[in-house]
Amino acid sequence: MPARINHVRIGEAILLGRETMHRTPWPDTHQDVFALHSEVVELKRKPSVPVGELGTDAFGRKPHFVDRGERDRAILAIGRQDVDPEGLRPLAAGMSIIGASSDELIVDVSESGRPLQVGDDIAFGVDYGALLAAMTSPYVDKRLVGRRGIASPPTAQGAEPRQRRRGR
Repeated sequence: MPARINHVRIGEAILLGRETMHRTPWPDTHQDVFALHSEVVELKRKPSVPVGELGTDAFGRKPHFVDRGERDRAILAIGRQDVDPEGLRPLAAGMSIIGASSDELIVDVSESGRPLQVGDDIAFGVDYGALLAAMTSPYVDKRLVGRRGIASPPTAQGAEPRQRRRGR
């Protein structure tokens, strides 16, 4: 390392196991450390192209739709206020993200091969932008799983550990 370098930013590499130039896996790291889960709040079979005249969405964008006939759509309880939808990828095969509003994510589940119902959970892999938004959103609960071998966080001397909310 050259002597004049005194600061290295390695957030994405250490958190997501990817180098940032080409987004390829960093040697000896895991790329599946984080997953975002959201609950299905509605399931319906709907046309893939909305009926009527298309306007802009709440963010000033005019959506484009490909006519694929009737499709099974799941609406999930997470949206742009919580996460960057472009940085999500469904972990289950046969699912694709159609779009998002402020507080809902719309997913095409027609080819998932998995019978879904309201209340089910769908998991997503995240890129750095989606992870950043989800981790800083007060509306997204965070949960550490698989703590075996990880030391408990230190507490101030004499202080009781804080109660953590169960989350996703």
